[in-house]
Amino acid sequence: MHRLRILSIALSLLAACIVAHGTAAAPPEGKGKADTHAMNDAADQLIHPDLNYDDIRRIAVEQHYTGHKALPPGIAKNLARGKPLPPGIAKKSPRVEFVRQLPSYPDYEWKRVGTDLVLVQVATQIVAEVLANIFQ
Repeated sequence: MHRLRILSIALSLLAACIVAHGTAAAPPEGKGKADTHAMNDAADQLIHPDLNYDDIRRIAVEQHYTGHKALPPGIAKNLARGKPLPPGIAKKSPRVEFVRQLPSYPDYEWKRVGTDLVLVQVATQIVAEVLANIFQ
């Protein structure tokens, strides 16, 4: 009888731990890691620009539009297609004479972020393309 009672208590505690772990594992809505399915859906809806890195880099060099400082590594790794622009970073519009030589896409704009050239969807600020080190 005593063993049954101990086994019953142990099973109850185990069940309580399992339930508590399941509720603690899911962060509250709006907190925790982003929904990767939603990010993949957003990336699928973005344009796929036809760009030539070497041509765009050549334009930047010819216009003496180089020598900018790179982003810190922790922020740079968050700058990727399908993700929103990281908050708190300096996003600058590239020079007009530079942008005139780039392909234009409706509802998208070019931004300079550190040494990178980024194509961003205007409405959502989601990154469609990152051309790393164009302005290095």
